[in-house]
Amino acid sequence: MADDQQRTVLLVGAGVMAEGYLHAARAMGLRVGVVETPARHAALADRFPCIVDFEPVDEAAAGRDESWTAPAATLAARLRPDAVWAFAEPHVLAAAMVQHRLGLPGPGLDAAVVSRNKALQRAEFGRTGLPQPAHRHTRRLSESTGWALERLPVVVKPVSSQGSQGVERIGTPDDWADAVARRDAEGPLLVEQYVEGREYSVEALVHRGRVLFTNLTRKETTGPPHFVELLHEAGHGADRPVLRKAADELCRGVVAALGMVTGVAHLEFRAVADDEPVIMEVAVRTPGDHIMELVARAHGFDVFGACLRLALGEEPSVPDGHGPVRSAGSLFLSSPGTGTLAALDLSSWAGRPEVARYDARLAPGARVRPAEDSGDRLAWAVLDCDSPGRMRELARELAAGAVVELAEDAEPAAGV
Repeated sequence: MADDQQRTVLLVGAGVMAEGYLHAARAMGLRVGVVETPARHAALADRFPCIVDFEPVDEAAAGRDESWTAPAATLAARLRPDAVWAFAEPHVLAAAMVQHRLGLPGPGLDAAVVSRNKALQRAEFGRTGLPQPAHRHTRRLSESTGWALERLPVVVKPVSSQGSQGVERIGTPDDWADAVARRDAEGPLLVEQYVEGREYSVEALVHRGRVLFTNLTRKETTGPPHFVELLHEAGHGADRPVLRKAADELCRGVVAALGMVTGVAHLEFRAVADDEPVIMEVAVRTPGDHIMELVARAHGFDVFGACLRLALGEEPSVPDGHGPVRSAGSLFLSSPGTGTLAALDLSSWAGRPEVARYDARLAPGARVRPAEDSGDRLAWAVLDCDSPGRMRELARELAAGAVVELAEDAEPAAGV
């Protein structure tokens, strides 16, 4: 479109999994302003000529929401963008504030604020009657001892975090006492009754309060106590209409409860049964673990370009999400033990046509452990297969073929 060449998008945060937005912007002829750390901007600038301006964020403070607000406002004042888009969790509030001040499309300040605080989510979902675990928001863990011991197992989690950081399942009174000893001074926490069931997520594109598209993602995790995600399967549910319908209805209820206006929603839930989903949490930003790329591959459309259209106030052309054309997955490796990573050999992954991309996350010399949060995972791969069965088989083959060698207090191990 000729008009696109005159328009500018402000991207708040541009990590590796945001590069799809830059590819889409280049294809659409958009100009892009980026709020990022200097090192990340330097890695992007030569590769993406569509980036026309940049405002820095201090690397040491990049994990904090408040670090992004002033740079985003500064760059917005300089560029007067036609659209603003948030990438990851710390970027949501800064982008929402700029969207609000400039009158640009976005999830809305209410939805942004609620999405960044799990206790606020629980309050909003309780107010609107959506299914969620029994829970307590507590200043100190010890203050919820009586409540928790009557409901074991429970899950303890921070009110604002990502990547399973600080999430812990507690199954016995002794485990609870140990958690209190370790975490009582940690600050406000959410204590939830544990819900038994498979983990899923819904990725939704929302335009002016209306859900245009949904994708269902099936997850495999490390299990208790930390539930770190090791496999995502996008385009799930074509053969499970009851689950698919329940997930769509839950997603629409969450979007309405948040008062979400425009953007992408990432809703995580557990299914006690196919017709009984229970909300875990929701975010109004790009999902992690390459899920957006998986959505694009599974459904055969440029989901990143669709998001930019939403940010520009347009209604993109999208599939309904119920007829995936491929089975796409992202696989992550967890260390088999604790120690120093001596070697990580992924050569068995090379040259396989169904492995779209892969890379190591940690290098030899790093201290490693069986994953307790997403940052502990050793390597990743994006899989693109013709069926769900083949995708799962390939994931098993890759995990078995990876060679992980540990030094110090762990024995060398092949596979994970």
